[in-house]
Amino acid sequence: MAAALFGRLCLALLVSAATVAANVEKTIFVAGQTATDDADLFHSSITDVLPRLIPKLNAWRTDLPAAFSWAEGFPDNGTTWMILGDLVAGQRYELRVCWTATQPTAFSVDVYDLATVATTAELAMSLDNFVSKKNVEEASSGHYSALPSATSLLRIIAAADFFAADRSAMKPGSVPPVVVDVILDPYVLNVLPRSLVPVVAAILAVAAASAWLARRVILPGLQAVALSGQVSEDNQRATRKLE
Repeated sequence: MAAALFGRLCLALLVSAATVAANVEKTIFVAGQTATDDADLFHSSITDVLPRLIPKLNAWRTDLPAAFSWAEGFPDNGTTWMILGDLVAGQRYELRVCWTATQPTAFSVDVYDLATVATTAELAMSLDNFVSKKNVEEASSGHYSALPSATSLLRIIAAADFFAADRSAMKPGSVPPVVVDVILDPYVLNVLPRSLVPVVAAILAVAAASAWLARRVILPGLQAVALSGQVSEDNQRATRKLE
């Protein structure tokens, strides 16, 4: 009974994991220390406009723009940039983008340090194009939001991955935004994502309970059955000898 229950639980966890993985794109990175010179490379028009995600509030649900990969203006029309702030230098993080199967989309998720973005022409141009599409009224007022000591930049490219018989739905301007959850998951001791700790704890608890039941209940029962069978066999042999 216990072994069967444990097997069903493991099967359910595996099925759930497969279901989630089908709609998750992720990347794992190690946060670096942001130098002051790197932070100075970014103007307030960038740091004030970009959305921010920090480990304390590690999930952000939003609509991301998407575009067909064959359409003019891709990937800029399907690109979103974010600031990942309040990171601990040297700590490992997992960044996940989750979306529903009802919106078929292919995501590209990359995390860069500030110096890489500032010194790479392609990345810097992509970031500038994204900022230019945002409302920069607050940024143009001269207000400056300082970057945290450990900061990375996240780039998400969303490519619409569907075909429709209706030609109007295949027009570049007809691609709807994709509802996503952007999750910043810090690792515990750089070994395990924090969100998986309860799952691992539950599996270990079930495994420990199953082992205890097997040793204290199932094994003695099997030994009793085996002993009973041996006694019955000995009795049959004794009966044959008497005959």
